[in-house]
Amino acid sequence: MFDGKIDFMDFNKIKINYGGKLTCRKIFKKKYIIFLILSLIGLIVLISLYTVKNKNINSASNDIENYKKRQSEIENNYNAVKTRNDKEEIDLSQYRNQITSIKNDIEGVSRKEESIKKVNKQIKTERDELEKRSTSLSLEYKTQFELKGVYEQKISSLTTLLNSLKTEYEKLKEQKTDKDDNKLNIKFSKIVSLGEAFNIEKTVGGNIGDKCFDNVEDNFSAKIFHEKCDKYPTLLLIRTDDDKRIGAFIRVPQDGNEIKKDPNSCLINIDTNKYYYVASPEYSTIVCDPNELTQMGVDLKIKTDGKGINMFPLNYGKNTDSMRDFYGDKSFNIKNFEIYKVIFK
Repeated sequence: MFDGKIDFMDFNKIKINYGGKLTCRKIFKKKYIIFLILSLIGLIVLISLYTVKNKNINSASNDIENYKKRQSEIENNYNAVKTRNDKEEIDLSQYRNQITSIKNDIEGVSRKEESIKKVNKQIKTERDELEKRSTSLSLEYKTQFELKGVYEQKISSLTTLLNSLKTEYEKLKEQKTDKDDNKLNIKFSKIVSLGEAFNIEKTVGGNIGDKCFDNVEDNFSAKIFHEKCDKYPTLLLIRTDDDKRIGAFIRVPQDGNEIKKDPNSCLINIDTNKYYYVASPEYSTIVCDPNELTQMGVDLKIKTDGKGINMFPLNYGKNTDSMRDFYGDKSFNIKNFEIYKVIFK
């Protein structure tokens, strides 16, 4: 019986228990068959391997072709994407410019908004100030309204007193003699009333007599003035073309051609009932000139062209007085100019 053990290294030692002994030829033949079988198996294996390899090569070639196609597609897609990206980059650049423009507009709007805020703040401040002023004015108006009743009472009292003084004045006027009544010429004055004339009389201490000069009749003539008024104390009454009323009292005669002292002379603001006397008794104040009308120091000068010059206060008035206290302007035009004699007992 064959036990399956073969010693290929020493054929002489081969032992086969198979009912007898095998010859060396038979053993070699069997060995050759086994070799052929193994070679065939090896060839089959090689062919299988070759076939598998060819399949793998073909598969790899197909994969490479597929890869190339895929690569071509990818390159085409890449070029398309790149073209699109370039276009989008252009559009993006335009969008960036638009965004920059919008940002600039927003900044401009922000600046305008800041400016508007400042203006609104200023308006609010002014409105608050106006509200404060309105409140203050309301309080002031309320105070004035409350004082109105007091003023009305005082005005009523003063009116009553004035009426009483007028009545008393009429009584005094009736008591004057015909000799003293030469001052009634003042009734025809275009400048002062009887009450104002009476007050002037009380202040200067004399009675107002006849009118000796009137510009309507005598036309600012220096010759007529000196012929009619030189020898008397005189009262000058003036109405300017803006309806202001001023005057002057001169005690000394205005004859001759010289400068005279007159400490009793004065300037008069008829509208305010104020009298301004010589600043110093030593001043020579009355300028007498046969070719000119009246001149009192440098404070008041009446010219033959119907104009007046006001330099008050220099020779007349006090340091605390001002030009507007007497007349207001340096020069003026004369509308009415009247001169009256003043009689002292």
